Amino acid sequence: MRISSQSIRNLFVAQLGIQQAGLAKTQLEVSTGYRFNRPAEDPVAASQSLDLQRSIDQTAQFQTNTSLATSRLQLSEGTLAAVTDNLQRIREFAVQSLNATETAESRRMIATEVRQRLDGMLQLANTQDGSGQYLYAGFSSGVRPFVNSASGYAYIGDQGQRLVQIGPGRQIADSDSGASIFQLVRNGNGTFVATQNPANTGTGVIGTRGVQSLAQWDGGTYTVTFPTTGTYDVLDATNTSIVGGPQAFTPGQAIAFRGVQLSIGGSPAAGDSFTVAPSANEDIFSAVAAFAAALAVPDGSEVGKARFANQVNASLEYLDQALGNVLQVRAEIGGRLQALETQQTANTDLTLQLKTTLSQTRDLDYSEAITRMNQQLTALQAAQASYVKVMGLSLFNYLR
Repeated sequence: MRISSQSIRNLFVAQLGIQQAGLAKTQLEVSTGYRFNRPAEDPVAASQSLDLQRSIDQTAQFQTNTSLATSRLQLSEGTLAAVTDNLQRIREFAVQSLNATETAESRRMIATEVRQRLDGMLQLANTQDGSGQYLYAGFSSGVRPFVNSASGYAYIGDQGQRLVQIGPGRQIADSDSGASIFQLVRNGNGTFVATQNPANTGTGVIGTRGVQSLAQWDGGTYTVTFPTTGTYDVLDATNTSIVGGPQAFTPGQAIAFRGVQLSIGGSPAAGDSFTVAPSANEDIFSAVAAFAAALAVPDGSEVGKARFANQVNASLEYLDQALGNVLQVRAEIGGRLQALETQQTANTDLTLQLKTTLSQTRDLDYSEAITRMNQQLTALQAAQASYVKVMGLSLFNYLR
């Protein structure tokens, strides 16, 4: 069979092209660090790599969300710690104001300090994060949540909680509604509230209040009346006695009914009365403002002193409820911060695992690739050299 020089040339060129293409592919692998650069080169590995990279990117977003939520909750915790300090200080002022050595002037000075603390808490309730979003406005984080107007304190936000995704199928709240912290605080002892009739003419002062049996408390409204000096009666909403008519009264004794009890000290006058009603929600700002107002209105009479003592005792009871509510929210924030820390660690571990798997699936084995490239380069050089020698052969060189 006759083989022409053109056939030899075409065969060499084709083989050189194949070797050059292989060398070029290896060079691309070495330059990119990837075992394949087109899905067609390894469809299965390419699909796995896409899934792994998607998971890595998603986990990175979870980590970003976790960091942002942590910063926001830490700011909230610091803010509520300042609110707690203010409430505790106001409570100290309340105890101090009951001291018999306090004068009308000193109580007015206390009232001034209480108002300053109140203004400080209002500012804290309107705290913004680093992006200008209000912490305690619920979903309406772009709106200033608390305002003080001529009609009193108002909450403009909502009761929503912003949720952020911190892991696959896991969300966590990075905020709390201002209403749940500053407004939805039960007055009294959380079960019932006892108040005096503003028209009382005696010196009766409400003392200890407690719940003996929640099962017996029906949530009704009752009136402790003093029909005559030295007797008391307890009436329900229909003015029917629930203790069998007037009973002998001793100052400081416990008056118990419907699973609750309270004591009344001092000397209630005939016709005086005290109301026992279910606890209701009261906002912190209005309650503190009412306490400051009571401090600023001195009344040196015995009746005025009793009225003031009842107002301050009610404020003390409410402040305890408010402190407990804020501390409860802070405890919840602490739990969320701990959960974020745990999730951040889990996300870090998952990212490391995903990157390791991705590297095993996609990354190039440099030692094998360099060895292969050297082999391909040697083979290409040998092919080129042989091509030159073969194409240089001529029959005329052997004719004489």
